Amino acid sequence: MKDETKQLTRRFLCMVIVAVFCMSMVMVINPRTAAAHPPSNVTLSYDKATQTLSVTITHNVLWYSFLKSHYIQTVTVMSNGAVIQTATYDSQPTADTFTYTYTVDAITGTELSARANCSYFGSDTGAVTVP
Repeated sequence: MKDETKQLTRRFLCMVIVAVFCMSMVMVINPRTAAAHPPSNVTLSYDKATQTLSVTITHNVLWYSFLKSHYIQTVTVMSNGAVIQTATYDSQPTADTFTYTYTVDAITGTELSARANCSYFGSDTGAVTVP
């Protein structure tokens, strides 16, 4: 009985070691995926006089060389929940916090929101109500 328990324990440990090794190899072979993360913050402000929506996004890219592949790919702007425009990008302007602006016609009480999508993984949304 002890021998069977030892064999099962060894098999289990062997499977765990193989699984950890495989996951490690995936991270070594494709470190970009291992470093992928969604934006950490999306903040909106609206200038009613100029009808300008400013979307400030924090998306820290650890390695500058990844800016061309790991970036905010799309920003979807919504008015009261309805999509009014989507902007697509092929890089982001800085490795941390940056602002995109959009012309949006909105009246007092309108809820404007924007969803920023990472090229690798995840998204975050911010909102503002027009004063």
